[in-house]
Amino acid sequence: MSLHTAQHLLSSVIDSSLQAPTLTWSLTPWPSPAYIDLPRPLTAAEIGDVQDQVNRHVFEGRRVHVQVDDLQAGQAGVDRGTGDIAPSSRELGRGLPRDYSGGVHRMVIIDGVDRTPCCGTHLPSLSTLQLFLFPSPTASSSTSFRHYFLAGPRLLNHLATTQALLTRTAGLLSCGPPETPERVALVVDESKRRDRRVEDLERELAGVLGRQLAEEMAQWRSAGGAGGSGSDLGEWVRCVSRTDDAQSTRAFLHAVTLAFEAHLPRSKQPNVTPRFTLLLVSSPPSQTSSSTTIVMLFGAEEKRVKGVGDELKKQFKTLKGGGKETRWSGKFVGVWSTDREGNTASTLLSQGT
Repeated sequence: MSLHTAQHLLSSVIDSSLQAPTLTWSLTPWPSPAYIDLPRPLTAAEIGDVQDQVNRHVFEGRRVHVQVDDLQAGQAGVDRGTGDIAPSSRELGRGLPRDYSGGVHRMVIIDGVDRTPCCGTHLPSLSTLQLFLFPSPTASSSTSFRHYFLAGPRLLNHLATTQALLTRTAGLLSCGPPETPERVALVVDESKRRDRRVEDLERELAGVLGRQLAEEMAQWRSAGGAGGSGSDLGEWVRCVSRTDDAQSTRAFLHAVTLAFEAHLPRSKQPNVTPRFTLLLVSSPPSQTSSSTTIVMLFGAEEKRVKGVGDELKKQFKTLKGGGKETRWSGKFVGVWSTDREGNTASTLLSQGT
């Protein structure tokens, strides 16, 4: 009842003072805020003025009562969607179509404020109906803007819940409630700086790992590679498994491949690229049946990379992925063991070299 009466009061004040009629409204389930949809968003100044007007009527304790009359000839309402409607249409027209045949006109009246056709229940007075209109309207469609509000018991519940959350947050930050916004801003700023430092360190680490792998490949080639003839020393393959719980695992592995590519040993003959296939695997430190392991392939030949990726998907049923050109990546769901899945992947990688 309190929200229904509050909706009548709020819609009336906004309509009369700002000429913004209520398009739709909803009295949502407890304890969510109710809302009204308006043809435009209200400014902060308008919201403050509306709240002042509404709560002034509340403090005055305006009486709410119901008036039931028989419809007389010519009082059958108005067509919905008509243009110029006089202010008195709030009494007869709003919500009452011209073809209404009930014979009874039930009017809810807020003394000196509003007269609206309604079949719902209402409070007998506005005296306990303090109202709060949220300051951030959101667009619900291209032609209406949703404004949330609270009143009565829901407003008290909202205040109690918000106060409890504020007190708890202040306790976690070891400060008083008034200092909480500034302390939260400091925590957020420090978190951003920490994230930037982590990104810088990960970028540096990826460069170091990529360079080490490239140097390992260069040493392998200097030692004669796989015993090939001429400039073809065979294919260098390597499977590297890591443990990492970062959210940017895929980006980190990609950075490793970029650094590796940048430090690749160059062939003495022009237009000849050393053959290689690199498999990078990153698993979380604590794994369950729903854990995700990132698998990334990088090679010198597109056909070879695609073939290894297809074989990995055949071997591991929960591995899903794909690639483009000489890079391939996927996600393995489950527990990835270096001694089990890792050895199997290394064996697949070595086949066909």
